[in-house]
Amino acid sequence: MSDPKQRVAGTRPKIGPIDGDPVTSHPKLDALSAQQRALRLAVIKEFKAKKVKKYVEKQVQQINMNERVAEGIKFLFDEDGRPPPNMPMEEIVAERRQIEHEIRWFEAILEELNNRLVRVKEIEDHALDVLADRFSEE
Repeated sequence: MSDPKQRVAGTRPKIGPIDGDPVTSHPKLDALSAQQRALRLAVIKEFKAKKVKKYVEKQVQQINMNERVAEGIKFLFDEDGRPPPNMPMEEIVAERRQIEHEIRWFEAILEELNNRLVRVKEIEDHALDVLADRFSEE
């Protein structure tokens, strides 16, 4: 095998049977057999279906969280949205504590997601720096 540093850019042997520019989304599919085309379409459909499924799951989870919070405080108010005049103080305090607990839980999730986002941005910046270094060398 030849040394990768000695190889001229753009002369790597192709991995698959598809000709065309790998950057474009329209490869030349004439070289593929009917079975390969069907497999390619199946993979594309499955990828899109998983993407949509994840999006829908995320939205449903958000809706469920909002409904749980609404159900948790609904008993505090009457049909007109006013608090009842004779509600026990213990129930009000317990509900306040529960809401504060849920708020702390949401803040912890938010902080964890922010930490993950920072790590992903650092990796992205590093990758872009490496790419910039490669292009500046060429």
